[in-house]
Amino acid sequence: MHLATIRLFIILGIALAVSEASYVLCLQRVPIFTCAKMSCPDVGWAITSKRYPSNCFEIEILSGRKQKWYKIELPNRNHGYVTDHHCSGKVPQC
Repeated sequence: MHLATIRLFIILGIALAVSEASYVLCLQRVPIFTCAKMSCPDVGWAITSKRYPSNCFEIEILSGRKQKWYKIELPNRNHGYVTDHHCSGKVPQC
């Protein structure tokens, strides 16, 4: 009986971990920046239609307009930022 309960909790834990993983999808090739500002250097380009793991976004006010920046994980274990001009995802604010 206890073994079945333990297995159930393990399965539920795995399901929760997978469902919390969020992604950002870019529908067009866009630059990836080192920080959440256009003045920061870029580190490369986001690939069209590739899903990037993301855990949050930041807001920058630029000329009175809100700019959303998604923090994405890159393959080299670093992170970068892309704007919401051509990218979107369901992630919370940092």
